[in-house]
Amino acid sequence: MELKRSSTYWEAINYTDEAYEPVSKKQSARLLQTCEDKKNIVTMPKRYRTLDTYGLYFNLQQLGNYTAPIELQYIATGDDYYLTCRSPKTSRLTTHLIQLNAHPWLKQKKGQEFSSVAEPVLTTRTDEKAMKRKHEVVDETGQIRRVFVQFPVTGQVVFLEEEDGQQQPLFGLPASFVYQKLELSVEKTTDGLPSTTYTLLLKDDLYQNQQDLLTHHGKQSIRLTYHPLPDVLPANKTIPYLTLQSKDPEEPMNKTISLRYETTVKDLSVHGFNGIGTDNKEIHGFLHPNEAALRDGNFRQLSLISDKLAKRIADELKDVTLEKQQGSRADFRYLTLIQDGKVQTFDLYLKTRANKTDFYVTDIRTKKTAKLSGKLATALAAELED
Repeated sequence: MELKRSSTYWEAINYTDEAYEPVSKKQSARLLQTCEDKKNIVTMPKRYRTLDTYGLYFNLQQLGNYTAPIELQYIATGDDYYLTCRSPKTSRLTTHLIQLNAHPWLKQKKGQEFSSVAEPVLTTRTDEKAMKRKHEVVDETGQIRRVFVQFPVTGQVVFLEEEDGQQQPLFGLPASFVYQKLELSVEKTTDGLPSTTYTLLLKDDLYQNQQDLLTHHGKQSIRLTYHPLPDVLPANKTIPYLTLQSKDPEEPMNKTISLRYETTVKDLSVHGFNGIGTDNKEIHGFLHPNEAALRDGNFRQLSLISDKLAKRIADELKDVTLEKQQGSRADFRYLTLIQDGKVQTFDLYLKTRANKTDFYVTDIRTKKTAKLSGKLATALAAELED
């Protein structure tokens, strides 16, 4: 059993200032191949030019297989060019030295000079009330405040809330090429309702998100206090960012939002560029007559096997004795197992005997064949009949 990312089911998008532009299948395949190649990994230079940015997307989302995209960015230092690839699970980077003739679509040779930082750099800008955006909140001093966060290449900034002595994480913001310098601000809206919602905004040129901090129903207004922030957000230390307070006797409240930089990405709710769903860790199985039927999500030609059976097949194939291929091709020619954007496809063969049917599966990449056990063969035959 060896699940791998296949260029058949991954497509690249070029992130430009104007739009997200799909690229050719050939280019998508080269980008994925470069990221998957472990032999050309080098140390990332400390100072470099940032060039084109891409996302690689698993294109079987319509089948219920959500997988976070892989972020890619070309960088250069001098005449050396690299492709950096960010893991969708850990947000860690691998840096791959490339030859330009293998990446002819890279037209941009000059880019913004960038120095990597070990920890997030915070820049605070304070302006008078006259400079505020329509819904931006004025603090207790009558000013607005925006914080700009320059991210390191790895890790995440965790936003935490504390109320009544209890602190818990709101969400994590993993490092990303899409928002290397992100603006934080606070807005409030009423939408014509007898309540006010305070919202934390996170934005950059290619990214925008938000998190509601509280909805207030009391008669008295909320007092917003910003706390002094350091120039650098130190690792594994919780730093207060702002406090929202109400002394309304009907609805008293005191809530503090804090920031914390963690060098590893933990399993919590994320608002990052990849945070648009819940990763599907289940193994899914499909029977299909050809590659196109699966790639295009053609449900008229697909047969979905139960997740329970797919897992049983995957578990059995982890430790099997190789066999000689026998029987004839099944009507559903292929069996494909999918987990977290990785796939393994088998040719499916049936050998019918007096009271039973044997199933043989041959990996289309390695051409290695295994025979499914009697119980699995019976279960698979039953699902085929259904």
